[in-house]
Amino acid sequence: MLLIGTKNTTSQTVLTGGLINLGSVYRKYCKKNACGVKTFDFTNNAIALQQQGMYKVTVSATFTGTAAGTATIQLLENGVAVPGVLASQTITTAGTEIRSISFDYFVLVDSTCLLGNVSTVTKNISLQNTGVGTTITSLIVDVLKVS
Repeated sequence: MLLIGTKNTTSQTVLTGGLINLGSVYRKYCKKNACGVKTFDFTNNAIALQQQGMYKVTVSATFTGTAAGTATIQLLENGVAVPGVLASQTITTAGTEIRSISFDYFVLVDSTCLLGNVSTVTKNISLQNTGVGTTITSLIVDVLKVS
């Protein structure tokens, strides 16, 4: 079941260290739990996973480099880079080579007990450019709740 799909087909130039604009929601299935909590929330730069469970995040991007070097997209969880969850391509000629990358990652949203109350620990998923500057022409992020 697709939980949320976002896409951005507007050309965006993202410098090193910049957050990537996820665009807008093109498909969603949002069901509140028994406590009335939505499954997710969305801003242009992040998807907040708000219900306990396992989620599969799939990222696909098409881009050119603004300079020669290695273009890299890194997954962030609550603003922190997830080690090893990235994809990169080498750019030899700026602005002319069209490259594509994609990756999948499973995110666990768990609960915690705070002062005797069980609550879900929300995971905010976002993307950051950690390589050379890029001009992203297509970005698709799909999130599936698998359990």
